[in-house]
Amino acid sequence: MMQIIAKRLSLLAFVLFGVTLMTFFMSHVIPGDPARMMVGQRADEETLQEVRRQLGLDQPVWVQYITYVKGLLTADFGTSIRTQQPVMNDLVTFFPATMELAITAFLMAIVIGIPIGILSAVKKDTFWDHGGRMFSIAGVSTPVFWSGLVGILVFYKLLGWFPSSGRLDLSVAAPEQITGFYLLDSLLTGNWSAFTNSLWHLILPAMTLSFAQLAIVTRQVRASMLEVLGQEYIRTALANGIKGPLLLVRYALRNALIPTITVVGLSFGSLLGGAVVTETIFGWPGMGKYVVDSIAYLDFPAIMGFTFIISVGYVVINLLVDLTYYLLNPQIRE
Repeated sequence: MMQIIAKRLSLLAFVLFGVTLMTFFMSHVIPGDPARMMVGQRADEETLQEVRRQLGLDQPVWVQYITYVKGLLTADFGTSIRTQQPVMNDLVTFFPATMELAITAFLMAIVIGIPIGILSAVKKDTFWDHGGRMFSIAGVSTPVFWSGLVGILVFYKLLGWFPSSGRLDLSVAAPEQITGFYLLDSLLTGNWSAFTNSLWHLILPAMTLSFAQLAIVTRQVRASMLEVLGQEYIRTALANGIKGPLLLVRYALRNALIPTITVVGLSFGSLLGGAVVTETIFGWPGMGKYVVDSIAYLDFPAIMGFTFIISVGYVVINLLVDLTYYLLNPQIRE
């Protein structure tokens, strides 16, 4: 176990090095002048050069890269051109909103996707199976921005069930900040009005974000269950009178979940990336909306900081998936 963790962590360093190298040099290839964006179009040349010097843009590119990497090692992502605040402070401010949205969408994808996948496999070629497959195809083929706009039209405009933007109504005060997760903080402080209101605001964007991942989980569980249900030991269990939920959960689902774990783990990383579009559509004040606003200002420190955090998240999730695989599959341990 420790050897696997050490090996994965060593690979983590190479991956992050590649991410920093690519994002840094791409930020210098894209046309645009961060110093000019900061001082404005009417600033004189002397002021512009002074800002370049303060940002280190007058140094050779390789010197700028080394300075950037040194900053990363001390959690210093630089100063945002748009907000004039340290990027790390901005990311810490917006990170809980994104994680609350992604975790809720992730739980929706698992709680809804796995039962639908099992039902489709058990009821193969029936009405339930066809319905589950159509649902999966719709989820995979529908862009997030389209499902978000349709969700707002139906559930906000026509039915009036859910709000279309924000984390809370203007009339509801935010709960006392402990973790930054409104649901959790309102529970810990007993602020039930904030809890119900934040949950009401969270459902529609979480449904939108989870739709595509829910479809992927459903398809993977269905395919894995069909493969497992056709194996010899399942027929042997049936011949010995084992059937119903005991057969499905204890003997079939346990083995079917092993390949599903990879899909589920990677889907969480995709949710973090997909939150960029969802947060923009729903005006959700998270890291996704923060980076979209930063792109319009050519705010490269903020963009690179966001990319680095998401990359670390992907790599850590892959590590956890590998460790879970190792624990569930005895053949790997051997």
